[in-house]
Amino acid sequence: MFALKTGTSQYFGIGSYKLGRIQLVGAFVFLVTAVFSTGFHHWDEHFQILEFAGWKLGLSPVQDLPWEFAARIRPAIQPFMVVQLHHLFGLFGSTDPFAITLFLRVLSALLSFAAITLVLRAFMPFVNEPLFRKWFALLSFFLWFSVYNAVRSSSENWSGCLFMIGLALVIKKEHRAGIGPYLIAGLLFGLAFTFRMQTALMITGLFAWLVFIHREAWSKLLAMVGGTLISVAFGIWIDQWFYGEWTLTVLNYFDVNMLQGKADAFGTQPWYAYFVDTVMVTIPPFSLAFVVAPLLLIFFKPKSVLVWIFVPFVLAHMMIGHKELRFLFPVVGLLPIMIIEALDVVRTKWLPQLMGSRIFNGSVKLFWVANLVLLSVVMFKPADAQIALYKTIYDNYPEPITMYNFGEDPYHRVELINFYSRPGLELGGTITDNTRITSERPILIATMNPSDVLDRWPEHELVFASLPDWVKHFNFNGWLERTDQWYVYEVNN
Repeated sequence: MFALKTGTSQYFGIGSYKLGRIQLVGAFVFLVTAVFSTGFHHWDEHFQILEFAGWKLGLSPVQDLPWEFAARIRPAIQPFMVVQLHHLFGLFGSTDPFAITLFLRVLSALLSFAAITLVLRAFMPFVNEPLFRKWFALLSFFLWFSVYNAVRSSSENWSGCLFMIGLALVIKKEHRAGIGPYLIAGLLFGLAFTFRMQTALMITGLFAWLVFIHREAWSKLLAMVGGTLISVAFGIWIDQWFYGEWTLTVLNYFDVNMLQGKADAFGTQPWYAYFVDTVMVTIPPFSLAFVVAPLLLIFFKPKSVLVWIFVPFVLAHMMIGHKELRFLFPVVGLLPIMIIEALDVVRTKWLPQLMGSRIFNGSVKLFWVANLVLLSVVMFKPADAQIALYKTIYDNYPEPITMYNFGEDPYHRVELINFYSRPGLELGGTITDNTRITSERPILIATMNPSDVLDRWPEHELVFASLPDWVKHFNFNGWLERTDQWYVYEVNN
């Protein structure tokens, strides 16, 4: 497979009408998820993008920024995007941070949708089994964790999408006449690297495959390298604009996290941890396919471009002590075609009657049921539940007001959340027995224990609750008591 021979092939053997419906439903799923999946998957998605941008906009004091800012290890291209969006929204009279982040999620969904569509166009002609073509499209658009990742404005998602689009340009047969697609692909690869330096491992793997396996013309390879260098230079200029000095964030990152071992301070895991975590998180036992499929391709199709991209990226991450599944998100886009290729290996070598097996077909149906359940949750569940609290305060209190708490501040999440708060919101700190509140205006009290407020302020108004009242009717086995819930009250002192 992927010998990239010239010739024609019917685009999407499952039929353009059926594929069109799959794409249409996929677009709907992505859009709904972008609307409801508020918040962030990991702290970095917020603090190293939104709060960095907030500093440039004068919203976030430098002392509230994470250590990565002083270390100059964060590429500034995404904070740059947020700053420009903030200015753009300001031209229309509003700089609502929730509207800006919604726009970013929709933009991420559009980029992901484009990447998936182009990868399908590029790789579908190599899939011969009609049913496999359908599964390829369904997995590409509806794999639950892929949809969740598709709307994230994280470096992992954006770098992965940009790489996949570039890969599609290189692989697609019909666009291989000149150097144009390779130049564009190079520009995209350079941006992918600028968003997340680890993507260099995927780019290097693809380049090596083009040189040693496909034996691509050097003119096209040089065009790709040239495009990559242009985008990298653009990223360096963006970093200079942001930090106010010339700096190479990629070298700073390597020095601090690799040579100085800063990353290991956040915890280390054994080399096989990614295998275990992948199986446990992505619907076991079906999740075994996400581990077994790449292994089958490595052993039985070692010349596949998928192997040359996947192996260096994952192997390097296995060798690094600090591991998080999100680090592998850039290769999520490869999983659908890798699974399809692995199924073809199984059918060809061992089980020619695989498609007629009741056990296999039953397992496939069960997988899709489980995937649909999780997809339904992902579509409507916030990535971070406290975003609703911030939005409630932002929308309802445009005038200055002070918020106190009882032991835990909802705006302090590793570092202080400034991007989602108005300048007039003052955090009064924790209420103790010695606290004296002298404000003549109403104040806000945030707590996880309503009795903190009810016992002290008989007159109060509930402004926000993490869960609506009707949920209390479904408190089976006391799960509500074991769930962290925020309450915000407005009281008159």
